[in-house]
Amino acid sequence: MPYDFRWLDDRLVWTFRVLAGGPEFCDIPGPGIDAPRPWVDAVVAVARDLRYLRHGREIDLDRLTWELSIGAEYHVGIGFSERSTSGIGGFSGGMSMDADFCDAAVWVADLTQTELAGYEFVQWPSRGHNLLRPRGIDGQPVWADPNTDRAVCAIGELRRNVTW
Repeated sequence: MPYDFRWLDDRLVWTFRVLAGGPEFCDIPGPGIDAPRPWVDAVVAVARDLRYLRHGREIDLDRLTWELSIGAEYHVGIGFSERSTSGIGGFSGGMSMDADFCDAAVWVADLTQTELAGYEFVQWPSRGHNLLRPRGIDGQPVWADPNTDRAVCAIGELRRNVTW
């Protein structure tokens, strides 16, 4: 079931899916203003990476719906749900809406990785035994090798790096 916080007067909520061309905002009336671009870009980068190096329960990514919310304290919340038989979903908040793309992408990647691990051990992104970790290195959001903490690729670029 998707999370629906539109009834809260002190929260702005945008609902969208991430398709090949980028975000597609849903028909649900939004708050009437554009979502913060660094946050939308962060969700798009993470959603793009979800198609690669994922092991465990099958997830229909074309049906995954994301929610981005900003509360009265200007903290961002991220939610996602998939309306097929797997029924995954999660929601969390707490980072400032003023975060830059790097911080937003690392936070969204970490939250998504943590939430997916609770659904029959979905391991993502994984090269078979170790999960790559989201990190900010030199101002860039990257997937890092957990053993060396060295960057493997930028968040949003797993597709180009599935052969290593």
